Amino acid sequence: MILETVRLILRPWEETDAEECYKYAKDPRVGPIAGWPVHTSEEDSRQVIRNVLMVPETYAIVLKETGLPIGSIGLHHNDLAEKEDEAELGYWLGVDYWGQGLVPEAAKELLRHAFEDLNLARIWCGYYDGNDKSKRVQEKLGFKYQWTTEDAPVPQMGETRKGHVSLLTKEEWGKLIMLYTPSLEDLWFRQKMMADMETMSYNRAWGGTIPFPKEEWRGWYDYWIIKHEGKRYYRYLKDNAGHFIGEIAYHYDSDRKLYLADIIVYAPYRKKGYGGIGLDLLCNAAKQNGVKLLYDDLAIDNPAITMFLKNGFMEEYRTHKIIMLKKELCR
Repeated sequence: MILETVRLILRPWEETDAEECYKYAKDPRVGPIAGWPVHTSEEDSRQVIRNVLMVPETYAIVLKETGLPIGSIGLHHNDLAEKEDEAELGYWLGVDYWGQGLVPEAAKELLRHAFEDLNLARIWCGYYDGNDKSKRVQEKLGFKYQWTTEDAPVPQMGETRKGHVSLLTKEEWGKLIMLYTPSLEDLWFRQKMMADMETMSYNRAWGGTIPFPKEEWRGWYDYWIIKHEGKRYYRYLKDNAGHFIGEIAYHYDSDRKLYLADIIVYAPYRKKGYGGIGLDLLCNAAKQNGVKLLYDDLAIDNPAITMFLKNGFMEEYRTHKIIMLKKELCR
């Protein structure tokens, strides 16, 4: 299994990675604070790779820019994660790359893999007292504190320490994508999405990319955000790192007398489950606003059709060009 983010590749460890592994694992600031000893040689790192890291669901964190591993991240079954639908998240990163948001970036993709591909229900994570960097990573990822153990064993170091445990459930993870009402100045993101050919490839049947010049922003903003009249709804999708990742919307089509949904995920964030989460958030918002039925008409070759069907939409009708989907929101 190989996973990918904007800056990283997550791939299985190989014995040939020993040189790069040793480069970072020999630094006393890396291993001991996480509960494992400093690597003493390249051969030591090779043995660790062979005996510890070359296991299922443990990945080398590889920087795309160089193609070389700079750390490790994985899902493990242990005392914390005893059930089949649980795992513990563990990670470390070379000191040269601290402070760049690389561990959260890698962990977000691994959590998506855990909850969506592996269908896990709970991910545990822990840190020893004093490891504030790991604590902050877990907080950024949405983990919630559970308990503290005063004398947690640290087998590889032959000692005990104060250990803190946190947990992220699949349900909580699904809520980490937030809805955000953009300001007028934030419309740069919509302009960028509308002009991106890969993002707008789904719209090929209707012309592909859509011009959204700045001189049109005010009129658009007033219509969709300020004076929506209860007939229009528009929000950005925003991750818990503050990045805009897409948009969701619905509007009332007065000619057909129905509410039409719209969801766009910016191309760099696709294939990560955000579309389904955004669609669910849109349906919940529409339901709260009194919408009983939500529709969407998609080009017959639009790959998003599968996502809509998985999220409870049903086929209403189809032509040789489009398929009309419908979801009942209030039963």
